[in-house]
Amino acid sequence: MNPARIEKFAGVAELLRCPLCGARMHVRDASLRCEEGHGFDIAAKGYVNLMRRAVRDEYDAGFFDARSKILAAGFYGHVLEALEDVLASTNLAGPMLDAGCGEGYYAKALAEGVDVPIIGLDTSRDAILRAARGGNRVCWFVSDVANLPVRDGALGCILNIFTPANYAEFTRALSTDGMLVKIVPGPGHMIELRELAGERLRHAHHSNRRVVEHLERHMVLERRVRACATCDVAPDQVADLLRMTPLLFGVDDTQLPHDRIRRVTVDAELLVARAGHADA
Repeated sequence: MNPARIEKFAGVAELLRCPLCGARMHVRDASLRCEEGHGFDIAAKGYVNLMRRAVRDEYDAGFFDARSKILAAGFYGHVLEALEDVLASTNLAGPMLDAGCGEGYYAKALAEGVDVPIIGLDTSRDAILRAARGGNRVCWFVSDVANLPVRDGALGCILNIFTPANYAEFTRALSTDGMLVKIVPGPGHMIELRELAGERLRHAHHSNRRVVEHLERHMVLERRVRACATCDVAPDQVADLLRMTPLLFGVDDTQLPHDRIRRVTVDAELLVARAGHADA
């Protein structure tokens, strides 16, 4: 085991709580252990699996491979830049957690520019394996957003990017002045693919109204920031683009005319909120 990987988790151990009993965690040898004796090994590949059983979902290894290629190609670079601007405009009140981090694109990029500890977690082991590749200072966990492995009030910031939220856990884990940055698709997101797929889609039209209303029932929404750009799509990128978007889950993309996909719009909205009820 690389000693640096053990040291990395030792650096965040005081923030953690056991996902089974809620007790405090510490590093012993090459594992995280709680005061009640529950233990979780630090894998040689640089992550810790806190899930006692795997969670089945629609995101498989092929999905994350395709998404990694599209992210590396820069299609979501403007979204990352908008997130960096939001974080630069505020004083982080403590450690950051990327809840539903996927392959770690955002957390790894932010780790280059912020001084606070960063934790990334996702229920998908396939995603976390990709996130941990190459070694980096982010602490990666296979874990559930509905049961965050952090102590009450331990976090200064939670990121929740294109993935479901659990506001009860978010407000529990955030410090008094901690903030949430939730990123959701904007109205023009993947509009070219939506128009091409037409009636094959589960949801042909998109609106963030219900998402925003749900957030505001639990937290104080302070800002909404739009990040939208249209990018050229090379012929050899089309298959990965179609494979990586949940928009097309349930759609047979072989029936779509790939040669008509030449550009795609990535439209995102950053919802910046603080812990506490809007009426508080």
